[in-house]
Amino acid sequence: MDNNKLKEIFFNRAEVEDAERVICDNCFEHTVFYLKDSQGRDFSLGLMTVLECVAFAISNGDLPKLPSCWLSDVDSVYGTDFSAKEDIFYFQNREYSYEG
Repeated sequence: MDNNKLKEIFFNRAEVEDAERVICDNCFEHTVFYLKDSQGRDFSLGLMTVLECVAFAISNGDLPKLPSCWLSDVDSVYGTDFSAKEDIFYFQNREYSYEG
């Protein structure tokens, strides 16, 4: 991908201006975020995508690791396997702390 396209994507950020809980019978996820990008276009973002982004950020050291019990709870609700990814959680025998 060329540098201009990367800049266009990078600077086209979405922000949450308002939020409300909407029940969607046709959505395939428990939670879907309805967003607007910097150019005024509407789009949606599923919670599964957000969780995958968080896992990626943790794996790259951009976020602190999570307790494995939290990831196990996410796995049981969403049918994921985040708790099996040792690079994103603290082991049960380690004390969890966030210094930020």
